[in-house]
Amino acid sequence: MKKGLMALAAMGIVLVLTGCGTETLTCTMSQDESGMKMNQKAVVTFEDNEVTKMKMDVEVEVDEAYANYISMMESMLESQFTQFSDNGAKVDVSSSDSKINVSIDMDVKKMTDEQKENLDMEDVYGSKDATKKALEEQGYTCK
Repeated sequence: MKKGLMALAAMGIVLVLTGCGTETLTCTMSQDESGMKMNQKAVVTFEDNEVTKMKMDVEVEVDEAYANYISMMESMLESQFTQFSDNGAKVDVSSSDSKINVSIDMDVKKMTDEQKENLDMEDVYGSKDATKKALEEQGYTCK
């Protein structure tokens, strides 16, 4: 009986420490073209090998020549992404003199197929391996 309780306690500790099958995948991509440098980071959370959440952070840094357009670009990005906030996506767009930051938190289980398609995510909600492959095909480097 004592050994059985110890085994159950050990299994409970393992489940708590491993997050009950929760894993994350972190992917990054950098692009530098036409006076703009863009860094992207996607952190995908899986439960039982299915995507449950995805957080994307995008930082765009522009050359001085484009600094006057920051406000216009920020407004365009806000209107493009805020439409998804009703179904699990939380969007934050901010800017400074030469940078625009976009942060998108998505609860993938609550998002519609149309939202996934608009964010180019229709292939990014399968298994961890399938998601990694899809992101790498888009140019991300995943760990």
